[in-house]
Amino acid sequence: MRYALTILLASAFPGPAAYAQDWQPVTGSAALSELVSNTQLEGTLKDGVTGVARYYADGTAVLEAWGGSFERNWRIEDNDRICVVAGNESWCTKIEQDASNPDQYRATRLDTGEQVEFSLTGQSGSLASTAPADNVGGPAQPSAEELALKLSNPTAPVMTVGNNFDFVMFDGDLDGASNETSFRYTFQTVFPFKRDDGSSVFFRPAIPIFFGEPVPRVGGGFDSVGTDLGDIGFDLSYGKTTSTGMILGAGVAGTLPTATDDRLGKNLWGLGPELLVGKIGKWGAVVGVLSHQWDLGGSGDGSINITSLNYVYAFQLGGGWQLSSAPAITYNHDAKDGQEWTVPLGVGIARTMVLKGRPWKFQVQYWNYVERGDAFAPEHQFRFSISPVVSAPWNE
Repeated sequence: MRYALTILLASAFPGPAAYAQDWQPVTGSAALSELVSNTQLEGTLKDGVTGVARYYADGTAVLEAWGGSFERNWRIEDNDRICVVAGNESWCTKIEQDASNPDQYRATRLDTGEQVEFSLTGQSGSLASTAPADNVGGPAQPSAEELALKLSNPTAPVMTVGNNFDFVMFDGDLDGASNETSFRYTFQTVFPFKRDDGSSVFFRPAIPIFFGEPVPRVGGGFDSVGTDLGDIGFDLSYGKTTSTGMILGAGVAGTLPTATDDRLGKNLWGLGPELLVGKIGKWGAVVGVLSHQWDLGGSGDGSINITSLNYVYAFQLGGGWQLSSAPAITYNHDAKDGQEWTVPLGVGIARTMVLKGRPWKFQVQYWNYVERGDAFAPEHQFRFSISPVVSAPWNE
């Protein structure tokens, strides 16, 4: 039998009850399993945004939230509690029934002490919750730990608004190169389009803005280029995560000649293929994005003939924390001998949090350029990122 569970009040119960409630524990594997099996739960994550979880009789469950799918399991323990397993986390709930009103129940989450009353109102299998989302999650709400792992998968149909702030320190053979620094901001939003087979098509533009970028001056010294837009990069790819945790994708990567100062771009159009391969599990994710671009013409000098490998890793540390970084190695086929490689080694820490119902990812990274051009190139780079998750209405 499937029941509709309707939340009446969460966490606190203001005012006296209309009748004396006599709560009796619901025990026994059969009774608890009947209460959960084939039940659908709906939770309010934020105004206008809901999560929908389906708990099946075989002990599996799937939560749909923020455009992504979160796989879970549930079980009965000690014949007196229902336990949910989500990734590396688990929590248990005890259920009580009001002896004065057999349709009335109360659930107590053992790790947080949160209490929720609900009533059986039919057989449609729906639970409506008004409890706000937080970092620990809930029956119909992803936890920060689940969200952190999902955001590490570039093929997941979850929309984020990325804001990257970079401080760069330079070095090189040019006189005064080691004294130069710059500040950059990159706006990088992911537009995912979910498909019925679980795959997704994603479009990711990266819009850079430079503040005081040092540019070598003819005759010596450097010019500080003011607040200017750089060349916009993008990729458009198809991707899917298999049942074994393999992350696979393919598409195109490109460059648009949008720099407002010619010294910050090549004034050339670029385009080429992109391949994405990775692995994801409860431990985290490792992904490599390999691309190559050629120039398609333009009014600029030089050419585009660059191979790039963006390597991404994110290892789960618990509670939404991750050891994570995402630098890019490049090889410029048209550069002078010995100057082709740019190789940064990256380390970083990330934290995914749910603030007032909305997930946010905060990240700090450090990149050390162990291979770079001799004349003038970045040596150290510090990145701070703020990425809120937003609802993609076309995926609802």
